[in-house]
Amino acid sequence: MAPRIAIIKYGVGNIYSMVSGLRRAGGEPHIVGCIRDPGEWDGIVLPGVGAFEAATARLHECSTEIREALRMGAQLLGVCLGLQLLLNDSREEGFHSYGLSMLPGTVTKLVAPKLPHIGWSPIRRIDGRSCSLLDGIEDGERFYFVHSYALAETRSPWICALSTYGFTEFAAVIEQPPLYATQFHPERSGKAGLRVLTNWVSMLRR
Repeated sequence: MAPRIAIIKYGVGNIYSMVSGLRRAGGEPHIVGCIRDPGEWDGIVLPGVGAFEAATARLHECSTEIREALRMGAQLLGVCLGLQLLLNDSREEGFHSYGLSMLPGTVTKLVAPKLPHIGWSPIRRIDGRSCSLLDGIEDGERFYFVHSYALAETRSPWICALSTYGFTEFAAVIEQPPLYATQFHPERSGKAGLRVLTNWVSMLRR
């Protein structure tokens, strides 16, 4: 039986490309506004491109259910904005907004001549850190990014891969089970992106 995956819709894009990617990866994705039965899900996805403040306003309404699902054994995948929402807070557009605080960190604006960062960029693993999402993927593989903000901090042990845009080095992959996240969009990153999704879905079957 395919793992049941809740894709939480909080008013941002890329929902349907994520649905397609997770199906190809072997999952059974469902779009939900909030989790009603925490024990029903094997995986939870926080997707999308969008504004941190607007997303947190919606997401805080079901944060208790998300935490309960994780306590009951679900795994969470945050993508792009979804990665940022796992952190303490953001300084986006001059606003100080609070995330889910599942991991410590502050989202800040990239320092670069041109924003947003849109396009393909390589990522590199941090030596000695587990990075199950990247199993079978060569170091330096390129993935598709769309963002102006990121976690520009590299020392935390749960950051397992980095990328650089302009003058900013930032977290590209986070892994602190049951929390997994990518700043890039695996659902838009071709064969390598599908491998990332497949790696995550395979964890839901264990």
